[in-house]
Amino acid sequence: MLSIVLAGLFCVQSLYAQNVLKEGRAVYERKVNVHRRLEDESMKSLVPEFNVSRTELLFSSDESLWRNIREEEDIRDQAGEDHDRPVIRMRFGGGDDQTYKNYATQQMVQQREMGPKKYIIEDSFPHQVWKLEEDTLRVQGYLCRKAVTRTQDGRSVAAWYTEDIQSPSGPEVYGGLPGLILRLDINEGEMVYTALEMHAGEAGKGLVQAPAEGKKITRAAFQKMADEQFGPGGPGGRPTIRIIRN
Repeated sequence: MLSIVLAGLFCVQSLYAQNVLKEGRAVYERKVNVHRRLEDESMKSLVPEFNVSRTELLFSSDESLWRNIREEEDIRDQAGEDHDRPVIRMRFGGGDDQTYKNYATQQMVQQREMGPKKYIIEDSFPHQVWKLEEDTLRVQGYLCRKAVTRTQDGRSVAAWYTEDIQSPSGPEVYGGLPGLILRLDINEGEMVYTALEMHAGEAGKGLVQAPAEGKKITRAAFQKMADEQFGPGGPGGRPTIRIIRN
């Protein structure tokens, strides 16, 4: 009888192991509350409250590559709409920004755009102390558990991760949890990532590689240039405003 029970448990564990996703591609919606980032009240009347775009994460059991998904050029940019006033477009982050994370070596490589130039920043992981909570949420059919932390500048971060996907990664620089982050809420709704699509096996280990296009630079030197050009805190997620005059 005991042997039958053990055999049954082994079958269940084997079935679970087969169903656990270990590598693939996740597509996220990134929703940014633009108005919370604008101090000029008159500017708020010219732009939508939310900016929505897509990003993707290629992941394996110990590596990941996060990057923007290039959107098709909005035809209205070329059509000369709103002839009586400027047309304002807002974009977040550089179009070719990428973040590679290797959890085996605890190293991170980021490709960042500033103007026409690209830079490569090699660094260790940022320190994130997660507190696991009891709350759960289903995202794309996966049962997710909640974890919370704070950024160095004091912003709250809430992550929902699933243990059914055995990758410790997530959007941007976030990760280190016992499963892939499928929803990420930064600063109570200021920026929210939510998984829209899951594709198993599309990111084999050989396809997840660190970016190498750009000039190598230290994080401190890059941040100094960003502060000089965009003000303190830029350009990490700071909106880029395009003003098109007819």
